Amino acid sequence: MSGNENDEALTWAGGRDPSHYETPEAKAPKPPKKVAEAPVEDDDEEEQPPSMSAPVLVSLGILGGIYLLYTVGWFISWQRLLYASNDELELVAFHVQQILAIVAPVLWFVVTLLLTRGRKPVGRLLWLLVGAVVLIPWSFVFGS
Repeated sequence: MSGNENDEALTWAGGRDPSHYETPEAKAPKPPKKVAEAPVEDDDEEEQPPSMSAPVLVSLGILGGIYLLYTVGWFISWQRLLYASNDELELVAFHVQQILAIVAPVLWFVVTLLLTRGRKPVGRLLWLLVGAVVLIPWSFVFGS
């Protein structure tokens, strides 16, 4: 066996192909802007929102699951509760409370994601944690 055959065994099939790239092409640096010139707009470079780190995405997934469980908990607790009244206004108010309690966790999650879109992930997670504490379905937890 020659050394050339051993070297070929350690390379990828297209590794020596001139069209094969290991890394993306580096962009040429932009020339410095002059004060007198109007700013040039680059159509090919769109402003991308900063990507989130993996721990933040995992935290958002866990909190989203908690909020989903809260919605299910409120739904089950309101289904177990029987309310009898002769007053029509009280019945309407009771049903409105049911609907708002069931929808509240989902609304909190979605509104928090929308309102904290451009802010730091710590603020977003803090507001989601506050909602997770405030929206606990106590009637489901205590079984009443």
